[in-house]
Amino acid sequence: MSQSELPLIRTKLAPPRVGQSPVNREALVQILSAGRERKLTLVVGPAGCGKTTLLTQWRKELFLQGATVAWYNVSADDDDVHIGAYINESFRQAGIKINEEALPLYARSGGKAWKPLVASLVNDIQAHPHEVYFVIDDFHYISSFSVLKLIDRWLTVAPPNMHLVLGTRVRPPLALGQLQAADQITQLRFDELRFDIEETRRFVIAQGLTQLTQEQVHTLHDITDGWAAGLQLLAFSLRKQKVPQEWFERQGKLSLSQEESISAYLEQAVIEHLSEEELDFLTRISACRRFNRELCEVLSGNPRSAEFLNKFETENLFLIPIETSDPEPWYRFHRLFAQFLNARLERYDESARRKLHQLAGHWFAGKNLHVEAMRHAQAGDDPDFVVELIDRAARGMINGANFLQFLKWCEVVPRERLRTRLNTLLCAAWAQLSCSRVEEFDRTVADIETHPGLMRLELGIELQLLKAYRAMRVEDTAASIAIVEPMLSAAPPTNPFHALILFNIASMSFVQADEFERAREVARLRHRHEIPARPNYPKPLVDVVPGYSHLIEGNVHLAVSSLSPYLNEALRTTAFGADAAGMFLGYLLEVYYQAGELTQARNILAQHSDLIEAMGSADGVLYAGRVRARLQFLDGQREVANETLKRIEEYGYRQQLDRVVAWSLYEQLRIALFVGNVAATVDLQRRMAGLAVRYRDEKHSSRGEVVFANLLARAIVAFDQAEADECLEAIDIAAAAARDHRRQLWIARLGMMRSLILLRSNKEDEAIETGYEAVKLACELGMLRTLSEFGEYAQPLIQLLRAKKPNAAIAEYLESTTRSISGPKVVPKSVVVDKGQIELLSTREREVFDLLGKALSIKSIARGLDVSPGTVKWHLKNIYSKLGATSREDALSKARAQSS
Repeated sequence: MSQSELPLIRTKLAPPRVGQSPVNREALVQILSAGRERKLTLVVGPAGCGKTTLLTQWRKELFLQGATVAWYNVSADDDDVHIGAYINESFRQAGIKINEEALPLYARSGGKAWKPLVASLVNDIQAHPHEVYFVIDDFHYISSFSVLKLIDRWLTVAPPNMHLVLGTRVRPPLALGQLQAADQITQLRFDELRFDIEETRRFVIAQGLTQLTQEQVHTLHDITDGWAAGLQLLAFSLRKQKVPQEWFERQGKLSLSQEESISAYLEQAVIEHLSEEELDFLTRISACRRFNRELCEVLSGNPRSAEFLNKFETENLFLIPIETSDPEPWYRFHRLFAQFLNARLERYDESARRKLHQLAGHWFAGKNLHVEAMRHAQAGDDPDFVVELIDRAARGMINGANFLQFLKWCEVVPRERLRTRLNTLLCAAWAQLSCSRVEEFDRTVADIETHPGLMRLELGIELQLLKAYRAMRVEDTAASIAIVEPMLSAAPPTNPFHALILFNIASMSFVQADEFERAREVARLRHRHEIPARPNYPKPLVDVVPGYSHLIEGNVHLAVSSLSPYLNEALRTTAFGADAAGMFLGYLLEVYYQAGELTQARNILAQHSDLIEAMGSADGVLYAGRVRARLQFLDGQREVANETLKRIEEYGYRQQLDRVVAWSLYEQLRIALFVGNVAATVDLQRRMAGLAVRYRDEKHSSRGEVVFANLLARAIVAFDQAEADECLEAIDIAAAAARDHRRQLWIARLGMMRSLILLRSNKEDEAIETGYEAVKLACELGMLRTLSEFGEYAQPLIQLLRAKKPNAAIAEYLESTTRSISGPKVVPKSVVVDKGQIELLSTREREVFDLLGKALSIKSIARGLDVSPGTVKWHLKNIYSKLGATSREDALSKARAQSS
């Protein structure tokens, strides 16, 4: 999504132009300038107290002092996504080079991925050579918790040259305590914003009321209490009086110190001093939040529009010119005056109001200003035009990946009105799938399939690609391949985007079907379809396939060499680079973990976890979460690791992706086995077996991994608990499945498990032969963690393999494994058991129980007592039975309770 594709109203990024008769508020500007080094400036006061004028004057002074000033006028209907976009674009218009990478991600996540946006703004502003001031006017319209959190974080990490300036009616709900304590806030309140008597006098003179006496000036000051909006309105009335004193005598006890009083006075004074033609003109154009001469002529039908605008600007009748570079000047009304005119507009006939909005909508649409066109089309109750606007903007919004905004537009009209618009339906389908709205997608496809325009070849191809994309999203690999395989055999699509989508879906599906070489070959076909019209287009998403296929196949060396440069480049690109990084960084995390590059993995998680979570792709969530949990486990945070895995499991259930659920359960099972939680082990096994039954007929597919994960689960449980023969049988069944799926990492790991079981059974020669082949494979493919995950239990095998005097590469692999072996960093807990409780246990059981209390694993206890892990498990079952416990933690807890 480039900035040009974002639906923004550019005049919201421009301050009002200082009128011909301002009162320079030198004293207040000096206060602001004195605090210009502080991080935050607050100007707080009600509507009409001169906040915007003051900030505009200070902006001019900051410019003269060499600072860079960005400006953003917030509106009540700016949502999270648009606020982020306006912030980004305001800096660009101020001349600051802002990296566009984080903004598309922020938009596509609905504003959830705000941390990368903050990081991008901080880095780019810090690199700017000048002091940077960012003015957000009407900040009180920002109420979103996510945006407020973004602003809070931004203030916390803002570079020294960054200063935030807020114009607001109320003190903002930000966490400002730390800034306040550090004297990093300058604040002006309503009492300071009120005109003093001298400023009131200067204002009156600037308004051309030089004939007023000092007493009359004091009366005006008292009536308005120094409120700028009230003074401006009274000055307008007084200029219409031939004898000012008569006007003062008529006012009696008039008070304009409240917004309600101004509204009432406007109703009286404006009607008195404006002609019917002028009042009708102002009322009609108030239908728009901003306007220029051409638009005013369209709305009013009055050829005197330019004359009227010039007159009202000269008379300071709450008409505010906007500072833009457009040759045609733009204006807006002061908020109070706009409210007054809007109330009058409501008295017009409903059909007349609809006609005004329809005229405005068509005018804005003709200028390609679709956001305002859409607002007026809706207000004008013109559903046909709304549909036309949606259809007109559809491709641009989808090409810019502005999915959420497009779907919001589609939701404003009944579904049946969109059924005739094939282009809109196709674009809606892409957006729905990209936002994981599968049920909505299915309804849209049903409408597409009945549309007569589908006879066009290109549109038929697009529908097939949509169906293949859906199949891939729900992990129905067979269905996806059934669609794309015939398309690959035919002539490739002439549309380059369709071709890239085809190669992407096909190559990813072939990886899931264990056809790794074919996947890489299809991925290479994309080079025939470059997109010269998009010179800044990043490496397409299909380019991840070689590295992804090597990872799944188990070749860690090739996966690292392919994925690392791809993702580094993606993170540097604009447009869809953030998408690629967010979706595929999980693969690189898995690769670094398997290669033993744990520091690299930790760094990626620290820097990009928000990016991964915001994209929310199934593999991103699964791979990144799984590596995070493993690292937490290695750090001794077993419960934290388990919670991480449970979140992955919940995600899988929400998205109806049983593969994600199965792998989460497998990792939870590993932890349960380590801590000796028998109840959890049994429950997790049962749940995995239940999932596997659903997919017993699936072979080479994403869903087939559920069955494969269940076989692996049976193998590790048998390895931990079963006798040798039963254990070898479970391992051999899983190994056969690994060979069938061509998963070399699992072939190596299961080979090592088999070797360790043989060694436990005193079959040393066979254990060495099996272990050597497994280690050789792991060494060749760069799987450093494969053997080290067995911990100290692998040390006897390592010693035997070293004695075999392997080649230099394998010797180094064994040495590296020895260095990396370290169990989870747990803090041993002393277990106090009273004498009566101890007497329940046999001597050996007490020894096992003491070691259990030191947080040792079953294998470590077995080594310490020189017995087999199976023997330790037998003693544990007896211990649990005598203590009435179901797990290690439960046994220790009961023992402590009885001793207290």
